[in-house]
Amino acid sequence: MKKTIFFLSTILLVGFSSCSSDDDSTPNPSSDILVKKVIYQEEGGFNEEITFTYNGTKLVQGVYDDGTIEKYYYSGDLITKIEYVFEGEVEDQDLFAYDSEGRLVEHKYQDLIDDFEDKSLFVYNDNNTITKTTITGAIGNSQTTGFTSTLTIQNNEISSIVQTGGLTYTYTYDAKNSPFKNVTGYSEIAYSIQGDFELHGNTRNIITITENNSSYTSNTITYNSADYPVSIVSQAYFDAQNFPNVFETMTVQFIYE
Repeated sequence: MKKTIFFLSTILLVGFSSCSSDDDSTPNPSSDILVKKVIYQEEGGFNEEITFTYNGTKLVQGVYDDGTIEKYYYSGDLITKIEYVFEGEVEDQDLFAYDSEGRLVEHKYQDLIDDFEDKSLFVYNDNNTITKTTITGAIGNSQTTGFTSTLTIQNNEISSIVQTGGLTYTYTYDAKNSPFKNVTGYSEIAYSIQGDFELHGNTRNIITITENNSSYTSNTITYNSADYPVSIVSQAYFDAQNFPNVFETMTVQFIYE
């Protein structure tokens, strides 16, 4: 099964590369730093551990503590598929398609057990924005178009998202290194596979997200000496409009090779 921590959020963001002409300077990372293990602990009792293996700087797989395996597939330096395998059966998968510039233009999440697909299409505009359209339904059959969003890019990260219906999400980042920064192909899909708790962008880490000026996510980050996060305490307000005092907390630990 696809693990709970990676269920796609209602925002359903997108990764990208070289979309913005703004200042895209980033911290100077040590290129050999790779995440070996991620440990999730959520209030309410949810706990998860994932151990990653690599071929060079390319992800091979992540193994969950219940035996689920997420397997990564590449075309060149781009990740094209992630399979979620439980007891030998592929139950879910993410499929990624790119344009000639290596930018993500389509992401499909498919639940193969329940015959469900959540598809996102991305159009890159000339004004440092991306138009995203979501489509859901049975795999390969009649599907329904959902919301459309406009993503604004600054410093090679998403600075805001305006959704159909008037919801606006605004992002702030640190000036340090995201945990998967050195993983080949990860920055192109980083946003599209975010879970409910959004932790990092392409190369930096998310500090705050506001939803129509109300708090949506707040991350408190502890770093190692190389400026990579070793712990993120994330507080997410999943209905900030109606319940501004109700939030959930997830603590995430990162262990590096």
